[in-house]
Amino acid sequence: MNANIQIIAKEGWPGASVWALVFLISAYFELGILTFIIFLGLVFWLYMFRNPERIEDLDSTSFAAPIDGIVKSIDILEDSVCVQIQTRCYDIGVIRAPRDIAQSKLTTKSGLNLFFANDEKKRLLNASFSLSWQDGSEVYRMEFFPEFFNTSHIYATSELGIGDRCGFMKIGLTKIYLPKTLELKASVGDKVYACESVIGYSK
Repeated sequence: MNANIQIIAKEGWPGASVWALVFLISAYFELGILTFIIFLGLVFWLYMFRNPERIEDLDSTSFAAPIDGIVKSIDILEDSVCVQIQTRCYDIGVIRAPRDIAQSKLTTKSGLNLFFANDEKKRLLNASFSLSWQDGSEVYRMEFFPEFFNTSHIYATSELGIGDRCGFMKIGLTKIYLPKTLELKASVGDKVYACESVIGYSK
């Protein structure tokens, strides 16, 4: 697994710097309760962008959750099974490789990051990106639909071991398209954790 001891994801640094600067200014001018509120904002920001280390303890047949969140739905499609995971503001936004990936293809779509809009507008107007790869005869694809921050991206696409950090998305929806041969373990409503929760096993 890639080593990374940063306790805050790099995507959170710019915002944390602004919060810290505003806090120092308010503390210097002794703004009282406003200083305390700004301090709480800084703490919450750091909490949102936390980047904990996780120990990979899964075998090669496992397909792990790629990101933290709640399993929103599981849909049986004609040629695959689609598992949707909703990531909220207090969930960890680090995207991790759900299994060993030798080489994958990254596709991106430019757009907005609408949050307070209906699903149809989000689908048409929001930015998105997807990662697809083949393992033997099986095809896997993950689609990411960020809904708030514009820091979402994939930064690694090849030579990934299960659990390796490969991207970031804070607040949004992840759609995972799995082959029907996979033995599904996740259920709707499950709270899943990247690299720790198993979505399914290869038969």
